[in-house]
Amino acid sequence: MIQWVLEENDQLICCIVECQNKGQANECTQYQHVLHRNFIYLATITDNSDLIPSLLKST
Repeated sequence: MIQWVLEENDQLICCIVECQNKGQANECTQYQHVLHRNFIYLATITDNSDLIPSLLKST
């Protein structure tokens, strides 16, 4: 699941950059909201100290 979120974040960042370059602020904001949600999810699971060792092994 973590890898999937990281890959989605990569795609979202590319879409955000593309929208910014095209001046599409509304679409850019939508992608930023999803990216923010993903960051909150990742931060929440890494706050759980029981998960940190397993996360470090998978990188």
